[in-house]
Amino acid sequence: MAGSDDGNIRFQALPPEEAIAYFKAKGFNQVESWDWRDVWQAQHATAFTVAKSAGFDVLKDIQAAVDDALGQGLTLKQFSAQLTPILQRKGWWGKKELPDPLTGEVREVQLGSPRRLRIIYDTNLRMSQASGEWARIQRTKRTAPYLLYSAILDGVTRPLHRKWNGTVLPVDHPWWSTHYPPNGWHCRCSTIQLSAHDLEALGYQVSPDPEDELVMYTNDRTGETQMIPRGIDPGFAYNPGAAALDGHAAQALMGKLVDASPDMAAAQAASARFVVPALKRDLQAWIAPRLDALAAGTPIKTGERRVVGALPDEVLEFFGSGRALAGGEAVELSSGAITLSEAGIAHLYREAKRGSGVGLGRDTLERIVDALWEPEAIYWDKSNPALLYLIDAGEESGKLVVRVNFAAKVKVPAEGGKVQRAAITTNDLWSGRIISPDVFGNTREFERIK
Repeated sequence: MAGSDDGNIRFQALPPEEAIAYFKAKGFNQVESWDWRDVWQAQHATAFTVAKSAGFDVLKDIQAAVDDALGQGLTLKQFSAQLTPILQRKGWWGKKELPDPLTGEVREVQLGSPRRLRIIYDTNLRMSQASGEWARIQRTKRTAPYLLYSAILDGVTRPLHRKWNGTVLPVDHPWWSTHYPPNGWHCRCSTIQLSAHDLEALGYQVSPDPEDELVMYTNDRTGETQMIPRGIDPGFAYNPGAAALDGHAAQALMGKLVDASPDMAAAQAASARFVVPALKRDLQAWIAPRLDALAAGTPIKTGERRVVGALPDEVLEFFGSGRALAGGEAVELSSGAITLSEAGIAHLYREAKRGSGVGLGRDTLERIVDALWEPEAIYWDKSNPALLYLIDAGEESGKLVVRVNFAAKVKVPAEGGKVQRAAITTNDLWSGRIISPDVFGNTREFERIK
């Protein structure tokens, strides 16, 4: 990637395949937002969002235009010419008075404008390119294990970015987890991957560990406070490529469980525990904006569904023994995956809003992966055939209800970057509430599996 006087990004002649794949992957998770701080840092790695897009039906149009710009190498001028009339026709242009869904305050805000389109174009293309480069770096780090920080040295280079120019560190050095460029709005820095031979030939040496000053930043939208290195703009102190690989690897691996046999799904899940931390982060980034939308009274109706877990061996053995009965007949499992849909999130949220002692709080909902992978116990509900997960819900206990062999339709990628619906049979996480563990003492209604 290289900069230019007109602010456009110049790509090499060949399409940046990794960057295109990264952007298409996160384009399947589109999140409307009000403020750029609502979707924070690594959440951007697995979701496409544009501030002030909520309620205007423009997110798909903007995503498609960025996709074209990235795949076809469009300039900023071409990108703007393609997108501007669409946004103007839909009313997403100029300044308007709108209520902030977080505070209810009505104020004048900037929607579409030439300046905003430049920010959208520049940030998305640079982040996509950085993520594609990181995927390539990870594939080739065995033979080229070093990265050189490269800044464009001119009159507008940030002082600390100028200082970092020439820093050489191993690919897996923790410094790159916060300093991999871009490191701010319109940052033009990049990295150069080097082998040991390159270091010697170019006269470089591995740098000592950088000593960066940390400053406190509080995100006024989320209330989150964090320490970020001085010289990096808030919201940029993370490695977009590493976050994308984590999130998308977890989605891809766990997504395979939907089509796997129950036994194979359990085996894959057991060997895939290394992606659980990434799966947790990815799922939290997916759930949080949907809970925000529900809290603001905005319906979520895109029909998305995510794999959040897999049935353990104990559950498979229980079903294999013929003890899981429904209507007097043994239930045969069709899938080993546990999935959560947007409808399920809405149902869980509505239950939590009904009153004291009913439903699960937001903190618990955002820890669904923990609850499913490390439950306190699992039961079979004989009267209303379903799996019941007894979970830790803070100071109390809770239960999650998983409907077995649930017929659902999911969105899957199709040719040409489009999306189509496919029918699946899964185990559906649908309900949850605070309970007393004593209720499971009734062996006529419940049988403990694990």
